[in-house]
Amino acid sequence: MSFIGRLSRQKRGFTLVELIGVLAIIAIFIALISPQIINQMGKGNVVALAQSIPVYRKAVEDYYRDIGSLRPLNAAGVPTLETTGNSAVPTSLPARLMLDTSDPLNTGAGQWLRFRGPYLERFNSANPPALGTSMFMPAATSISYGASVTTTNLGWDLDTTDGLNDIPTGNTVVYLRITGIQQRDFIHLNNILDGGTSLAKSHSPHIDTTHPPVLASLVAGGGGGPPPTNTTTRGRLKYNAGTQTVLIYLAHSL
Repeated sequence: MSFIGRLSRQKRGFTLVELIGVLAIIAIFIALISPQIINQMGKGNVVALAQSIPVYRKAVEDYYRDIGSLRPLNAAGVPTLETTGNSAVPTSLPARLMLDTSDPLNTGAGQWLRFRGPYLERFNSANPPALGTSMFMPAATSISYGASVTTTNLGWDLDTTDGLNDIPTGNTVVYLRITGIQQRDFIHLNNILDGGTSLAKSHSPHIDTTHPPVLASLVAGGGGGPPPTNTTTRGRLKYNAGTQTVLIYLAHSL
């Protein structure tokens, strides 16, 4: 082929067959690496969510130390159950935890005199950190002590031994309810926070008036092997696959 012929071929660029071949190789490459990228991004979001849990728990414990109750204060300064846990509701626990001492909602009456907020910088029920579609922090009454724990009731088998509620009857329990969590993300989250449920008891102190609350790192000691088959109802984390909802125990007290 003459020099002019070669030059003419170079100017034409790639043929259609060559372009199709290149695109096919790129498509195969993307198909191979995309699941790995998505998986790693998902794990990163789970870790970010796990790292936020100690922040919420410390806020609850600090509030309890000042107020002596896990229930949010009403206008009269009386701890009162407010079970929505929706930060958009001013009387909810997360809203009270974010309230500044100088805010007009602090009436100065009753237990407000002991209020030292804000205890929590940010909590948005409509925008969970990193993972999920909604997040709430209710303060509600637990089911009876020794009753069977399910994925939806307010009981937790904190010692992971028998599937029965370890919270005393009539206690207020504060927990997180996060929706939009896929099962694989729950398994990873459970391994981080509960070590496959084996660490639940050691990191779930009972807050009461005679034993001061103990701050525990929920991330320390995380990891471990695959969780047992009953992990959806054992430990501090419970999971309802039908609604993709995780319930995460934070604290309980009289």
